[in-house]
Amino acid sequence: MIKGVLFDFDGTLANTIDLIVATFEHTCDTALGFKPARQRIVDTIGLPLGDALELLSGIHEEERILELRQIYGAFNAANHDIMIKPIPGVTELLPKLKERGIKLAVVTSKKAYMLERGMQCLGMLPYIDTTVSVLDTERGKPAPDPMLLACERLGLAPRECLCVGDSPFDLQSGNAAGCVTVAVEYTQLNWQNLLEQGKPDYTIAHPLDLLKLIDIL
Repeated sequence: MIKGVLFDFDGTLANTIDLIVATFEHTCDTALGFKPARQRIVDTIGLPLGDALELLSGIHEEERILELRQIYGAFNAANHDIMIKPIPGVTELLPKLKERGIKLAVVTSKKAYMLERGMQCLGMLPYIDTTVSVLDTERGKPAPDPMLLACERLGLAPRECLCVGDSPFDLQSGNAAGCVTVAVEYTQLNWQNLLEQGKPDYTIAHPLDLLKLIDIL
């Protein structure tokens, strides 16, 4: 019986793809004089920011990555509220899940204050029971640690929770933790790669399809 849902945030609950791409483009262009291809940026979504910056920039020195983080953070903060949008159907889904007594968590590679800001912008805060952000665990996605911590905070076993995400890293984390994993078909990442690398137990085409899946399970 499913008693909890562990949601990724970016790309699963919130449409932040244009914000993320613009922020990485600005960061690399400002510091390094080039803009990574959009698809290369999209393929890093779900990773901790430092890991994504290393992959996109080719830089591994801690001091330089810190510089890139600062540029990224300033641009993202300045443009966040005007560019973030809810995924269609999520606004209807969350209260319906709460009506059923399902506990909800958001598990993200974002920092806690930016996650809270995003949820507040989209009116999601009243429905979320707990969150796990990038600094809450020593290892981030795709390691199981973030999902395991979310389950612990909800007071549920991993097998009682759906892990819902739009990237292979979300699903790999959920699978490793022992959750039931669900890939969202509205992802902007490569779908075939998501299936092959994430190996989801189920897929859904629309957020509200999650209610049907819970009924089946």
